[in-house]
Amino acid sequence: MGGIIGAACAVAACLRAAPAMSVGPGEGPGCLGVTVMECVAWLRATMTLDENFLAQAMARRNEIDVNGRPLGSGLVVVNGRLPERPEQFVLLLRLGPGDTVRRIESNLTIRLTDARTEAVYDQSGFYAIVWRVLGRRCPGLAKLDLYRFFENSVKPRIRQEQQDLSKGLWGVHRIISHAAGVPYCGASFGYTGLTEWRGSSDVRSGQNFTDFASIELE
Repeated sequence: MGGIIGAACAVAACLRAAPAMSVGPGEGPGCLGVTVMECVAWLRATMTLDENFLAQAMARRNEIDVNGRPLGSGLVVVNGRLPERPEQFVLLLRLGPGDTVRRIESNLTIRLTDARTEAVYDQSGFYAIVWRVLGRRCPGLAKLDLYRFFENSVKPRIRQEQQDLSKGLWGVHRIISHAAGVPYCGASFGYTGLTEWRGSSDVRSGQNFTDFASIELE
């Protein structure tokens, strides 16, 4: 969870790339189980990417020390925007042997724990990110089917934990909502939501709320 939160908070604001092509679910390789080069090419075809940041991230993944040992953490961070949407998404590509993408994490624009309607799910970017990640792995992916999967299979498995990080008038508190290992379309799906606030440890009396949500597929 810390990785995607940190990356989402540190991304650059300016994206430079050609407009994304008009392609849809099932028309590309996706990202899971393919090389990072294939994954990035597919994302570039369907999103607007921060190319300068991406070039640096791709170069760092192969860095070695003077003894020839790898310095990279097997992670490539991709910053991008979906067509006709202003929000920025951060995708963490976690690599395995042969530069193959074994896991992907992405932020969402809103928490899904409160979503009930198609319009609210749409607002989160959930479907738009998932079909890009899965690609041909899930060629018949329908938006409402994905939303029903989350509503009926993921939500019942979400567990919440409250963390009281400090006390007092401006005490910091958070609630973490998490589910992991839910099978979907040949992959394993996970969700994390975080709500943080200040003041009383009772969320009903809190102030200065911030929310964050992310999904994970591997």
